[in-house]
Amino acid sequence: MLIQDNAFTISMPRMRFHARHGVMPQEQQVGGEFMLSLVLHIDGRNAHHALCHDELEGTINYAEVYDIVGREMKQPSQLIERVAARVARCLLRHFFTLRQVDVEVTKCVPPIPGFDGEGVTARYSLRRQLVAWDFDGTIADTSHGIVQTMTETFRRMGWAVPSDEAICSTIGLPLQASVAQLAALPCGNDEVQRATALYRVLFEQVGTVGVTLFPGVDEEMCRQHESGMFVAIATSRGHDSVRCLLEQLGVLRYVDYIVACEDVIAHKPDPAPVERLCELTNVLPADTTVIGDTTFDIEMGRNARVGRCIGVEWGNHSRKMLIDAGADFVLRNF
Repeated sequence: MLIQDNAFTISMPRMRFHARHGVMPQEQQVGGEFMLSLVLHIDGRNAHHALCHDELEGTINYAEVYDIVGREMKQPSQLIERVAARVARCLLRHFFTLRQVDVEVTKCVPPIPGFDGEGVTARYSLRRQLVAWDFDGTIADTSHGIVQTMTETFRRMGWAVPSDEAICSTIGLPLQASVAQLAALPCGNDEVQRATALYRVLFEQVGTVGVTLFPGVDEEMCRQHESGMFVAIATSRGHDSVRCLLEQLGVLRYVDYIVACEDVIAHKPDPAPVERLCELTNVLPADTTVIGDTTFDIEMGRNARVGRCIGVEWGNHSRKMLIDAGADFVLRNF
């Protein structure tokens, strides 16, 4: 154990396994000898009980690590690169206190004619990272349904119907705040609360029809999930609503956590949704990326001091608005 800069590492070097990793038929059938080395990085603040009180809480159970590695080594892969990535991802997911995993997998006797060396080694490092996605206007094109639902809500309330542009400018805010702003009424007004409840009913009837994923979103969420990042949703939509839409669109399987309107007291552009996701995943704000289509998303990320704020220009706010709000860059497509 090496204590340094309020962090420490645990090393498990040169563990030996017989496994069936490789491309050649003999490697897959008979197997060969492999070595695997680990360096596990843990924040000192998470391991206070171990560092200061000689208690297991906050550190890593080495026996559990070895069992996980052993299970992964038993699963044949053609490439040792894939083995290293699998081990790192499994360990980060299993141990909440891990900040980073460094893996080395060595094929001791590679099938190379005339090879005279100490094996071939693949090295891989995986850091605990979080991607916090907005939903409306970032993952899914819901603007048409939102405009239709808000228009019908105002019509049934007997209020002057706002323009489509005015409605779209409030997408990203909590629903009650959007209704209040469009109706020019206080947020806690009884009529605003009644209109908000009506909107929720109407949206499930008409707003979800025709909701589609933006191009490239499925592939990007899949890539992030497979690479070991925590994929999460930070939305002003209701929890049940966004979960149902994610399932309907086929991307719920990539999502680890959802923080929706009712899950936090303060909402975008307040940092609370991102801060809650960082708590749930034990990811540092500096290792977090926010992706969104509105200034509310970018300002939330900046207020949470995340590592990167990425805007998307296919949503509800313009490229200039996103850059002015502090986006590190704005995507035209994935």
